[in-house]
Amino acid sequence: MGVYQEAIGAIGDALDRARATGRRNMNAMSLATIAADGTPSVRTVLVKQIDQAGLVFFTDARSRKGRDLSVDPRASVCFYWEPLEEQARIDGVIEPVDPQDVERDFDARPRAGQVMIWASEQSAALKSETVLKEQIASVEARYPETLPVPDFWVGYRLVPHYIELWRGRRDRLHERVAYTLDDGEWARHALQP
Repeated sequence: MGVYQEAIGAIGDALDRARATGRRNMNAMSLATIAADGTPSVRTVLVKQIDQAGLVFFTDARSRKGRDLSVDPRASVCFYWEPLEEQARIDGVIEPVDPQDVERDFDARPRAGQVMIWASEQSAALKSETVLKEQIASVEARYPETLPVPDFWVGYRLVPHYIELWRGRRDRLHERVAYTLDDGEWARHALQP
């Protein structure tokens, strides 16, 4: 097994163990992006897939994160699995996923979630809850059966160039391992706690 495959496999294994705890949203990760003016921004998103190509999530391209990523594709994510006392940090570059993957994601969502994707302009100012409810009703009336995938619903893949895994210990002798991509080669380094 290669160094990169080891790192991605360790993230997937930790996610599986975290999900096995029965707690909700163990696939939640903090996503940091950079705005056009250089301002950092972080929020929580749900990872939908982790494989050798990277980490996949979906969002509204009109959201702040979507706007940030359209200007600067660099991003960083961090998982913290409190029940395991483990963390994974991944830095990399964002690339779009195939439209078929976006369609599969949208189709797998509950209808209420699909309607909200259409009705809400994610991150825009809320005029009033009444206006939002009117937008929801309008979408429901417009699409009484199947909702199509809106063109602003997109998928992103974070392609890593740095991965850091952390396992906490009560004596603070935490285990930290960094995986770095240098000149096309992945290397593994132990880090001090």
